[in-house]
Amino acid sequence: MKNVFTALSIIATFLFIAITTRAQEFENSKLTNQTFMAAFFISENEGWLADNNGKLWHTTNAAQTWDSVSVSKNFLQLQFISSASGFALTSGAAYKTTNGGQVWSEISLPENSKPKAICFIDGNTGYISSYEKIFKTADGGASLTVAEIEGVNILDFHFTGSSSGIAVGYDYNKNRCIWRTTDNGATWESVFNEENYYLNAVYFVNETTGFAAGYYDRAGMKEPVILKTTDGGATWQKNYRYTAISSDGETFTDIRFKNEQEGYALSVHNYDVFTNDGGETWQLVNDTEELNATPVFGLYKSLAGIGQLYLVGEKGTLTRWE
Repeated sequence: MKNVFTALSIIATFLFIAITTRAQEFENSKLTNQTFMAAFFISENEGWLADNNGKLWHTTNAAQTWDSVSVSKNFLQLQFISSASGFALTSGAAYKTTNGGQVWSEISLPENSKPKAICFIDGNTGYISSYEKIFKTADGGASLTVAEIEGVNILDFHFTGSSSGIAVGYDYNKNRCIWRTTDNGATWESVFNEENYYLNAVYFVNETTGFAAGYYDRAGMKEPVILKTTDGGATWQKNYRYTAISSDGETFTDIRFKNEQEGYALSVHNYDVFTNDGGETWQLVNDTEELNATPVFGLYKSLAGIGQLYLVGEKGTLTRWE
């Protein structure tokens, strides 16, 4: 979840490179010297970015121009429900805005909670995870109920409807990494529990087809993996695993699709992959002409977009995949 605002002088020096390849176009831009840590778009035109220097950036014209505002918080996740209503996480707190990110108020969580993931279905109903707990609110964060999952860290959510959702993360003790709810988050059922899988992100392209990304631990070596579901998250199949990994190991940190066919999985270092066929095949970015000109090599920190994908990261890096 991701992002926003004031930089007309920076816009004037916008670094813009357009790369057209086959049926795809990639545009690389630089907004600032700070690192973007989170991003979120509510339409093809409007989105927010959050940097690591307490600024929130906002566009309403598909990244052609940006405004920024100082929020004095380093957001690690962002989610906006509308142009006015949004939610965000720092390393230790959850926040809410009702004016497009200009002002943020803290959501009161139980003492010692360290939020890991946030997902709101609308301006009132949402979920926030902390270690061994999933908090639910039905009033925009004013009050919370809790579902407890012993030994579990939830790192991402995706809801395919008002009552059905998927959570991913890890459980060191019982090898669980995907959970599903069909009762508005009251209970969560483990639906994938093979040994040595650890997941960081989940995304659905429609109500039935979704992808989860993370890593497989092979005797201490992390190998990036993607799992896929075609039945709304009830069952999951192994979709992609990269085994020719270096001694450092690797993990996918995020996965997003700009439509049902074209998607991108973000890695920590230099093993980003993309698909043009709905996940039937995945290609390493640095092995292809399509994306080789994009500034990968561990620069990207977050993905967002509707109809087109935005990859953002270090030193103000922003790449748009149209």
